[in-house]
Amino acid sequence: MGQYDYGNTRLRARMSNMLGADELASYAELATIDGFITMLTKTPYRESVEYAITFTHGYACVTQALQRETELIYRDIDRFYSGEASERINLILLRNDLKNIKAILRGLLHSNPFDEITTSFSTLGTIPEEVLVQIAKSASVDEAISKMTVNQLPAAQPLLELKAEKGIPSGAEMENCLEKWYFHSVGQLIKGSDEDMRLLREYHTVEADIVNLNTVLRFISAPQAEEELPGEVDDYLIPFGSLPASRWQLLARSPSLHELVQNLSSTRYKHNLLIGLDCYKNTGNLSEFEANMRTHLLRWLSRLPRLFPLGIGVPLGYMARKLSEIRNLRWIAKGIASGFEPVFIKENLESVA
Repeated sequence: MGQYDYGNTRLRARMSNMLGADELASYAELATIDGFITMLTKTPYRESVEYAITFTHGYACVTQALQRETELIYRDIDRFYSGEASERINLILLRNDLKNIKAILRGLLHSNPFDEITTSFSTLGTIPEEVLVQIAKSASVDEAISKMTVNQLPAAQPLLELKAEKGIPSGAEMENCLEKWYFHSVGQLIKGSDEDMRLLREYHTVEADIVNLNTVLRFISAPQAEEELPGEVDDYLIPFGSLPASRWQLLARSPSLHELVQNLSSTRYKHNLLIGLDCYKNTGNLSEFEANMRTHLLRWLSRLPRLFPLGIGVPLGYMARKLSEIRNLRWIAKGIASGFEPVFIKENLESVA
């Protein structure tokens, strides 16, 4: 694990300077965005805030500073690791590449504004931002796929094959095609038995479970789903994850979301799904389930630096904890700018504990 020594030492130093839960909660008590910005200048975010404040102010200053901090995560990872360690860390970043491509296709299908598409990008990916921006400027999905092909993005191939088979595939079919291709491709790269590969498989297992859960949720609650899925549930299931496709097929026959959660009570996700169900009852948003599944994933990732201090566990945990901290700061800024009560802001902060 010597290949990780240099980077892990530096990331552990970064983690020691992260903001504590009590400190984050105290920011929710601030009355103004300017006061929040002043407070951030007394933290490790000072340099990014001072950079952003030279050309913007208020809430926009905070978002610019946090965007810069997100970009710095990738720069640190790129500087601190090389060789096989870097290649293995990139196996996590590939997930963000797929999310960015899906965001472009979804945005073009729904005729979303260009700025709305690009602001949804994750900067923690391997596809250069300028390439993503070029693809996002496409006038149609067909043009976007052509640009992906020209830029030799591997995800273009499954989309070309889908077009040849379906003619004009739906957005759901394109996204499912990409998910199946992604998990098949990454599955070929994480077959080793060492610690790194076991952690990478565990990460992708949870990601696949989230995809399959979302599919089953949409079949059970088709009237509330954003886009009804054509075909049968087994057309969309990912052959990856902790549950076999046959189990998901049975779960899709659950007469209600309450029974679905009950049928998953023997899995590691029981606690988070129960919370998701309570949240769903209050909001009616199916996304509550994924949000709470991602809380499970976040907390697992955040423990990795302590449990696996010599290998990939440190960068995986660092990225998860840093991104969570940035999301919390963005939420606090939004809450202050929107005039939310401090108690409401605090209740909706992410916790890695």
